[in-house]
Amino acid sequence: MSALRSQLKGLKELRLHFCQTSPASSGLRDFVAKNYLTIKQANPELPILIREASGVEARAFARFDKGIERKVILQNASAQDIERTLEQLIKSA
Repeated sequence: MSALRSQLKGLKELRLHFCQTSPASSGLRDFVAKNYLTIKQANPELPILIREASGVEARAFARFDKGIERKVILQNASAQDIERTLEQLIKSA
């Protein structure tokens, strides 16, 4: 099972930033549309913040225990690439 769909211990918050119309953000938009519900059902207490703003670079921020925060850029990535990148980000803590 994907790390994103199982209990995410140590992860305190996941923030996703992307543009509503930019082709560079289309993979992240697709990822959110296809996976948000599954991730949220597996992790109901985890805040998942989605921020849409015109012209914003597609990126994700993960906040872990003890205030550790990591960021990844997701510009021009496919939904599958984004899932792999986020799994690596979560495992990095």
